Amino acid sequence: MNLQELKEMIKEEFDAYTEQAEPTVDVSDADVDADVDADGDEDSEETLRQIYDMLKDYFEGGDDDADEAEEDEEEDADVSEEVVEEKEELQERFKKLANIIKG
Repeated sequence: MNLQELKEMIKEEFDAYTEQAEPTVDVSDADVDADVDADGDEDSEETLRQIYDMLKDYFEGGDDDADEAEEDEEEDADVSEEVVEEKEELQERFKKLANIIKG
């Protein structure tokens, strides 16, 4: 195979590649209907009220949420103290293994 044949093969492959059809997507207006909910009824005020209530609960929280948050913080503090202690123990062990501290 010489250079001329190779160039012709590359040109043929490139032409075949560029002649391929672009993929098409069929979308109609019946595929998505943003104005109607799952039951087929339009109730935008109720939907907005639900969104508002969810956001209000999330940002303001309730008494139950505050208690749970405090418990989570206490658990996190306990866990972090344990992690620090474990790290210190490991550091001491490595120092002994490396003969930095004789003991």
